[in-house]
Amino acid sequence: MPALPGLLARGWRGLVWYLRAVTGEDRWDAHVRECAAHGHPAGTRREFERQRQDRAEGAAVDRCC
Repeated sequence: MPALPGLLARGWRGLVWYLRAVTGEDRWDAHVRECAAHGHPAGTRREFERQRQDRAEGAAVDRCC
């Protein structure tokens, strides 16, 4: 059976991963990595969030409510 500290560390890493996914922090990190891979500057976090929000508002959504 794995030691308790190992289980706690694994649980903590899982919680951090989940929170980063829920808050969108992982999308920013992916954006920075992609920009670096293509050799462009990533811009600011604020610009990234503004563009992401603009895309979300411009997307057509069919809803009943």
